Amino acid sequence: MIKLSVSGLRGIVGKGLTHKEVLDYSLAYGIIYEGGKLAVGMDTRESGFALKSLVKGALMLCGSDVYDFGIIPTPAFLRMIKVLNLDGGIIITASHNPPQWNALKFAFGDRLSRDSEVEKVRNNLGKEPKYATFGKEYSVEVLNIYLTNFPKFDLSGLKVVLDFQNGATSGWVDRVFEKLGAEVFTIRGSGKLPEDPEPKREKFFLMDEVLREGYADVGFGFDPDGDRVICGLKGLGMLSEEQTTALALYSAAKTFNIPKKAVLNLSTSVLSERVLRDLGYEVSRWKVGEPNIIEYMESIGAKLGGEGNGGLIYYDFTKGRDGILASVLIGKLVKEGDIPDFILKNPYDMVKLKFSGEIEDIMERVKVLIDGWDFVGIDGYYFRNGNNWIHIRSSNTEPVIRVVVEGDETFVRGALKILQ
Repeated sequence: MIKLSVSGLRGIVGKGLTHKEVLDYSLAYGIIYEGGKLAVGMDTRESGFALKSLVKGALMLCGSDVYDFGIIPTPAFLRMIKVLNLDGGIIITASHNPPQWNALKFAFGDRLSRDSEVEKVRNNLGKEPKYATFGKEYSVEVLNIYLTNFPKFDLSGLKVVLDFQNGATSGWVDRVFEKLGAEVFTIRGSGKLPEDPEPKREKFFLMDEVLREGYADVGFGFDPDGDRVICGLKGLGMLSEEQTTALALYSAAKTFNIPKKAVLNLSTSVLSERVLRDLGYEVSRWKVGEPNIIEYMESIGAKLGGEGNGGLIYYDFTKGRDGILASVLIGKLVKEGDIPDFILKNPYDMVKLKFSGEIEDIMERVKVLIDGWDFVGIDGYYFRNGNNWIHIRSSNTEPVIRVVVEGDETFVRGALKILQ
């Protein structure tokens, strides 16, 4: 089984995502950019090298020159497309999915595909390249270019611990922090991905211990492609992914001189909304998925956005979730001693659940909770009453129904009794 969405073409390698699908969809994408300049990159999954060879061959058959960035985090991949003035590209990564999964993420320019562009790829399936010209392949060492084009902050004296989960951020985030003057300790820099690499605080028990014992000032754990991050602080240990997002947004809003508009997805915590509103921002909510968020940001002139998984979006640097930039911005807060207390105390409870089956079955169970509440129907079902809310939607990345519940303890406890 495979799933095509704004989050790319995803599936379990050999069980849905086979050589045929990889070639077919790479050709369908390559036909859009015949004769172009396209980047290719990957995370550290074992299937990545084989799939990358198929992708590169397909794009060159379509006449495009291919610039192979090697193993690279997704935010760095998008940034390098912009810096090198390429037309787009494909990065082979299934982000936070288990290691047996992989995916093709399609870049249109220096951002990931939108719904309309996904349809362009789908509509090209089965079409033949012109075979008029054949592209060439170039291997490009982009790390130093990326470091040169990264924002300049002084993090000297900061002690940082990084857990890469053996993903693509290893050799990238550590180099960024070192270039900015920080002292860096690393965990899980090479080897196989863990079975469940989604960056949740319970996955980073060693880093939690390092922070609680005071051996580092701040710590960060990443998913395999670096678009998600979770942080922890000296003496406290690991925070939640929602606290991480709020801290990153707080730092970005104070650091960059940008319009006071921001876009959050419907499943992001009220905590981030409060952070931004307290800084004078107008906050809009939109559909889950960074391409959706970015498209809406462009429509209202916002430069700042986010998703509640450490997914900071600062449009002028990376047109996508950027766990690398988020970690550095939080490190800057720690160096400056500017960590808002209400983010650490976080008065809101949140639960994230997955279900198989039909959305309508879940709706039938929760209708007693949401009678008379405000409703938004742009992305599944979103109901809200003050700071209490529930969001029910089909996942962009897995064949499941996602349900997120947040609010006061009484509401969340009641919702769980109904749902579980």
